[in-house]
Amino acid sequence: MAKHSRRVPRSSDLNITSMMDMFTIILVFLLKSFSAEGSLLTNADNLVLPNSESKKKPQEVNLQCAVTNDMILVDNLPIVPTEDVRKIPFDDPDPTIGKLEEKLRACYAQEEEMVRLGALNSVQGKIVIQVDKNMDFDTLFKIMNTCGKVGYNNMNFAVMERDE
Repeated sequence: MAKHSRRVPRSSDLNITSMMDMFTIILVFLLKSFSAEGSLLTNADNLVLPNSESKKKPQEVNLQCAVTNDMILVDNLPIVPTEDVRKIPFDDPDPTIGKLEEKLRACYAQEEEMVRLGALNSVQGKIVIQVDKNMDFDTLFKIMNTCGKVGYNNMNFAVMERDE
């Protein structure tokens, strides 16, 4: 009698548990190593920010206003030439920049609409101002006055961290 060894074909199912564990570990590693502390602000061209010893990082950026020697930009869109701002008389009791005020009012209206739709809890009135370190105070004052008049009273200034 011949022994017939009957081979039963084994069907091996794909075990994805180990693969899922591996992908989960990789995902967690990548999420933990991802750094959100990078540059949250985009620097405008031809802009040299002043140095600071402050270690405070910006938490979130709603609106950016960049002031270069040539142009004033809101969210990297040119709004008004800086030379036009310099022409506003210094002795004006309420120096406001018309085109900048219009743009900021439109942005403020967008924030109010987001509050109405429930996307935001309240209008925060936050703005980050990037000013060239050689900009005169008169121009800066006119920009700050315009921002405050519209409702952007929570102003922060972008600076470069000084190397120790």
